[in-house]
Amino acid sequence: MIERMPVAHSRTTAPKASPLGYPGRADLDMMSSSCNCDLGSSTNMKISADAAGQSLGLVVLLAGLVGVSHGAIFARAADAHPIVIAAYRIGIAALAIAPFALHAALRHRETLTRRAVAQGIGAGIFLALHFATWIASLSLTSIANSVVLVTLNPIWIAIVATLMTRRRPASILLASIALSVGGGLVIGWGSAGTGEGRLTGDMLAIVGGMCMSGYLLLGREALRDMPLMPYIGLCYGVAALLLWTAVLGLGLPAAGFPATTWQAFLGMAVLSQILGHSSYNWALRVFQPGFVAVFLLGEPVLASAFGWIYFGEALAASTLAGGVLVLVGIGLGIAGERRRV
Repeated sequence: MIERMPVAHSRTTAPKASPLGYPGRADLDMMSSSCNCDLGSSTNMKISADAAGQSLGLVVLLAGLVGVSHGAIFARAADAHPIVIAAYRIGIAALAIAPFALHAALRHRETLTRRAVAQGIGAGIFLALHFATWIASLSLTSIANSVVLVTLNPIWIAIVATLMTRRRPASILLASIALSVGGGLVIGWGSAGTGEGRLTGDMLAIVGGMCMSGYLLLGREALRDMPLMPYIGLCYGVAALLLWTAVLGLGLPAAGFPATTWQAFLGMAVLSQILGHSSYNWALRVFQPGFVAVFLLGEPVLASAFGWIYFGEALAASTLAGGVLVLVGIGLGIAGERRRV
């Protein structure tokens, strides 16, 4: 009688998952050796691809920054009502990209969601409000004041993020907000002594920055489910429709301008809008809205320099002091965001 011996089955122990549910580095190494493949090379390729994408994103953002920083210069050079200036800027840009946006939308029509379309429409509304208030501020206050206050959007984005997550802001974020708001008050205090109109211009610039924050936040969400070209076509189209409705409804003059004004309209549309804002929209696919908003902080520096070069506009002491406080405050906010991540 032959006794059946137990058979020892060889079992391969599955790698233990990491606390997040994904294999750890040691697990990947064990799997790599068992299948005789090199996962490290693919990981390095992904890291290289991410680094290349971020490098390209920074180049695009720099080009966009130069274009956007000329927006205040073109707006100051245009001899027209602020809403008319805004309507021509976004209207020309919307018409220029409409064929490409429509073609891309038809190609991707099956993947476009109602949620993304609604977010794109909302971003267009915020964009129209941003241009209407900010361009109006340029006729009442200095270029430096306007661009410093309109670029407070990293603070507004941080506040919105705090409200949405319902978490108590970190101390460094509270300090960032306090310094930035304090800097805005210093700028406003300096403007108060020069007349009510300049203070009103400062307030309009702050509102314009809030609207810009809404534009960036909704744009980031919409671009998760919508390609870039359909998004900017929808967003710019909605903004142009609202602004031109305001122009016609208010009976504002929309023709008969000097050649320099028409040139300013074209420069704003091509350089500041198509190159500038579209670059920011593209960058939202690579970076978070907070980082893009922080990058916009280069605009006060460049726009103030351009204002001095083109118009000989000097910087007031209150603008310099308040601007430093704003930049230091936002720098703290950046440091806090990096520490949180």
